[in-house]
Amino acid sequence: MLGRIAIHLNNDNACSRRIDVGLKLAKANNAEVVGVYPANGTAAHYYDESIIPQDVRKVLRGRREEFRDSIQKQFLESAEAAGVKASWRCPMAEADEALALHARYCDLLVMSKAEQVDTVTAIIPNLPESVVMASGRPVLMIPNAGRIESIGKRILYCWDQRREAARAFSDAAPFLKECEELTVLEVDRDDRLFKDFDLREGDFATFCTSRGYPQPKHMVKKSDDIGVGNVILNTASDVGSDLIVMGAYGHSRMRQWVMGGASRTLLSSMTVPVLLAH
Repeated sequence: MLGRIAIHLNNDNACSRRIDVGLKLAKANNAEVVGVYPANGTAAHYYDESIIPQDVRKVLRGRREEFRDSIQKQFLESAEAAGVKASWRCPMAEADEALALHARYCDLLVMSKAEQVDTVTAIIPNLPESVVMASGRPVLMIPNAGRIESIGKRILYCWDQRREAARAFSDAAPFLKECEELTVLEVDRDDRLFKDFDLREGDFATFCTSRGYPQPKHMVKKSDDIGVGNVILNTASDVGSDLIVMGAYGHSRMRQWVMGGASRTLLSSMTVPVLLAH
């Protein structure tokens, strides 16, 4: 069960979708929600105020406060209407650091990739990626388009025997316990592992059922020349998944995290929610 869910709030085009999804999950799990609106995570903050006339700075600050107050009102009123306990947080910190820290006080963080060029998600490169890699908590990424009727009834889990994938499987437990269908996908599997480490074909299915999860449908596919990310997306479409669960891989460039190819593909082209864990 999810007990506490954080939602990234910001003046972007996908904020309402994140609020809706976060509240639906909270309602289903009898959980509380925490709306996190980083004060330094709005577009207005990133103007260089030292070179802007005082009257213009005043307008920009007023606009920033209007955005904040409007989103706070929307979030709290939506939570009250849904009958969900909610709290509002407005940390005076950079967005990536604030979201990663608040995520550690919750079971899940709801985020998405915004598209409008005047939003913090566009201004700060790789904001969701940075939070996923730094938070130590699962991040549920919401697609910016399409109807989301359910999350976690039909799960596609991406397994590759690595630590990040195992972490994602553990972090997805609240969804796996409630899912109706589970598909386990391996892309470009290293068959030498089975021989060298004496693994058996049914080991992962046995593990799933030992946890009380549905008997999984196991698929092994090759990426060939279309890429791992596209294999995952195509498989999710073929089996009708409403949630993709996978480990996040990447490396740090100074303060920014850059994800691997499969993760980047999913975040840029996803049509169903994706649960990422590092």
